[in-house]
Amino acid sequence: MTYRPAENSFHRGIVCLNSGERVAALAYFEAAVRLDKQRYPMHPTMRYLSYFGLCLAFATDSLQEAQRCCEEAAQAEFYNPDMHWNLGRVALLNGDRQAAFAAFCCGLKIDGNHAGLRFQIRRLGVRKRRVLSALGRSHPLNRIAGRVRSNLSE
Repeated sequence: MTYRPAENSFHRGIVCLNSGERVAALAYFEAAVRLDKQRYPMHPTMRYLSYFGLCLAFATDSLQEAQRCCEEAAQAEFYNPDMHWNLGRVALLNGDRQAAFAAFCCGLKIDGNHAGLRFQIRRLGVRKRRVLSALGRSHPLNRIAGRVRSNLSE
């Protein structure tokens, strides 16, 4: 149940996004969302909304709205790893590493071989254990001991 003009706009947006033209991609994704809502107001296509949110975050300062769009799409299509990938990338842009990690892990549970999700998880990295486990991670002694451990391992 796809509306051809909306689908064409979506595919043009993907091409622009992949070539780094984020503002043009945003315009195409916005057009896809609007066309789709006109045709199917009760059952919008969530991937259009998800990619619109992603480009909104890339191209503007509307990070809260972008995250809301991606969250809505990820909740509606919880079985689609791309929705979680987009949500995680927007959460990273919003400075929420914890939400990004959770979204990426959700997506990997669905598709463990998703290249984008695997790349993002590797990019986030894994924190080492605290040197002094009885103290909090932000305690000054742990911070100093962690720096010493890091310098010794180099």
